[in-house]
Amino acid sequence: MPLALRPRRLAILTLASLAATAAAAQTPAAQSPAATPDSAATGGDAADPLPRPDLSPESFPALPGGETLAWPAVESSTASDAAAGENGDIRYSVVVNGLGPLRLLGQFRQLSALWTRRGEPANRAQLERRIAEDRDLIDQLLRSVGRYGGNIAAVVTEPETAGAPVAVALSVTPGPVYTFSEITVSRPEDAIGGDPAPVVLPLLGVKPGDPVDALKVSTAEGALPIALAARGYPFAVIGAREIVVDHGTRTAVLTARVDLGRKGIFGGVRIAGQTQGYTQKHLAELPRFRPGDPYTEAGRDDLRRALIFTGLFGSVEVKPVAAGVNPDGTETIDLVATTERAPVRTIAASLGYQTVQGIRAEASWSNRNFIKPEGAFTVRGVGAEREQALRFELDKRNFKRRDQTLAFGLGFSAEQQTAYSATGATLSAALRRESNINWQKPITFSVGAEATITRQRDRSAPNDPNNTYYILALPSAITWDRSDDLLNPARGFRLTGRVSPEVSLRSGTTFSYLKAQIEGSYYQPLSDSLVAAARLHFGAIAGADRGRIAPDRRFYAGGGGSVRGYSFQQVGPRDADNNPTGGNSLTEASFELRYRFRAFGSDLGLVGFADAGNVYQSTLPSFDSLRIGAGVGVRLYTGFGPVRIDIATPVTPRPGDPRVQFYVSIGQAF
Repeated sequence: MPLALRPRRLAILTLASLAATAAAAQTPAAQSPAATPDSAATGGDAADPLPRPDLSPESFPALPGGETLAWPAVESSTASDAAAGENGDIRYSVVVNGLGPLRLLGQFRQLSALWTRRGEPANRAQLERRIAEDRDLIDQLLRSVGRYGGNIAAVVTEPETAGAPVAVALSVTPGPVYTFSEITVSRPEDAIGGDPAPVVLPLLGVKPGDPVDALKVSTAEGALPIALAARGYPFAVIGAREIVVDHGTRTAVLTARVDLGRKGIFGGVRIAGQTQGYTQKHLAELPRFRPGDPYTEAGRDDLRRALIFTGLFGSVEVKPVAAGVNPDGTETIDLVATTERAPVRTIAASLGYQTVQGIRAEASWSNRNFIKPEGAFTVRGVGAEREQALRFELDKRNFKRRDQTLAFGLGFSAEQQTAYSATGATLSAALRRESNINWQKPITFSVGAEATITRQRDRSAPNDPNNTYYILALPSAITWDRSDDLLNPARGFRLTGRVSPEVSLRSGTTFSYLKAQIEGSYYQPLSDSLVAAARLHFGAIAGADRGRIAPDRRFYAGGGGSVRGYSFQQVGPRDADNNPTGGNSLTEASFELRYRFRAFGSDLGLVGFADAGNVYQSTLPSFDSLRIGAGVGVRLYTGFGPVRIDIATPVTPRPGDPRVQFYVSIGQAF
């Protein structure tokens, strides 16, 4: 016959007791492979499908009073002993009804004596004890979600067929939901801070009338020190809290004591430990706050991430240190960064492929602290079927300002393109303000100077003349970035302008011209997994005819970063031998639909795209005679950006254009 078991009442709970109960109750168990058949066969609740970490019965607090439970006398519904073996062992199945709607069935199965030991031999006394233990477990699970005063009925039905298992059914009727009637936050008598209630109450996540959800309270409690530090109270003291339950009114009162301490303002920053040559002066360039600004936890964490991002430190800890009380009652907070050095030398390599250009390999060696602090020296080499390069770079990072780089370079290169061949050397210097994944900035810029000596053969000119050019350029660029992600934007826009006044000396004749470009991209999410992206790019050269300008300074279009479906530089005017001539102006447009999903344990994407563009002999670009390409691509999203694999075909081909182009690289097309 059914045995009704009523859970005992709890008069006073400490928050620690509720937190332990809630942490276990809100942590679903990994379902046993045998769970589904038992539940399905007996019509029980479906298990909570969410994976949860392992729990143990010790995760729950002891029931109040310390009284000993009498084992329930569970009566069988038949007199058969068919399920008992020769030694009195009993096989049984278990079904529980009533916990599924509360999302507690998974937790119950992980902690249940009946469920976890159902494959072990048991006699009748052991079975009755397991039922009693599970009664207590269900009682505590119900309390963890604010349910008190419910009923638990256990029914044991012995089989009519010899050898069949005994059926154990637990039916749970949850009690009513208890709610908070009052939440009080006060300051201790010896507190130095002000009234904490206006600051702390919004952070607790509960208010009068809410269910007595122990997990919600304990989660807010754990996050309270960080939340208070984020609001300018880094030295707040969190006192004891208590929840008092009134079963007569089915309500509870939450009481907490908090000393906020003094409101903080930023002071200075210091570095200790293995400093890698960092000085206090150089460290002062990194914070995004100024002394006297209100203290925030975000500012402290940003300084820590900035130090890690230098690549000089493997471990960084930034601690707030009280530095004195100010006349207005605020407290100055200094930040002390304790660092451990990281290896500063790096070897890197990358590999790409395009159908006509072939394989392109790049390798580099770098010492990020060649000139202390943060003077990076890099040797970079490129090897490809149509391009070879060797470059030496010296970059002074965080120069006078965070994420600002003073860069010097010396490079030697050789190219064998369809339009031209070129060998040369370039000496350059630039000042760059850069975005990175640690801090994506709305405005970035670069200004610089380049001196180039190059000998180039123009394959589109009569007799393929070979000329030597001496070129002085002053390139600069500015970007306005309102996108939501540096590596994989899904919302917003980017707008970049580039200008380069150049003076060229060829065959004893000096001439000058201005090369200008503007490029914009826009990103719009259509759903959680689908993004539309578009790009426009215009370029113009004013002041010199195409034939006078060095071939590698002209505009070309076609290829993986331009109009896909066409070979590199093959969009635009061509000579009688089908060689691209380059031009004085450029138009490019692209549109993509990017679909992102998870499959095979990876973060993947599919892309459909269409590109259009052309190069013109005129100074200003137009939209005439656009060449169109279209295709599809696959993306593999990684921590350093998406790996891009595209296949495209020309929609408006000309004689000599391949039918299919294949591209592999890192990063979105735009």
